[in-house]
Amino acid sequence: MVEFFQAWRKRQAEKQAAEWIDEQEEARRAVQELPDVLRDRARLVVEKLIEGPDAEVEGALEELDHLLEPHPELKDRIFRLRVVDDAVEFLK
Repeated sequence: MVEFFQAWRKRQAEKQAAEWIDEQEEARRAVQELPDVLRDRARLVVEKLIEGPDAEVEGALEELDHLLEPHPELKDRIFRLRVVDDAVEFLK
């Protein structure tokens, strides 16, 4: 039974890691689709959410919110990304 449980835990960890990689790539693709004027700053902010320390999450979300405020349709799309949504949930 122990071997089964260890195999199951390993499979779950691998599945979760693969999902996280997919979520990161989805966020990076979404940023690449933003207009040129927004893309570089949004890329830096999203990278902070993906790779940065927990202490930078709040500032990154505030910067992303401010950056996309004049573009509600883009803001809605970016804030629906799992990476960004997870960061919002982290702060609650």
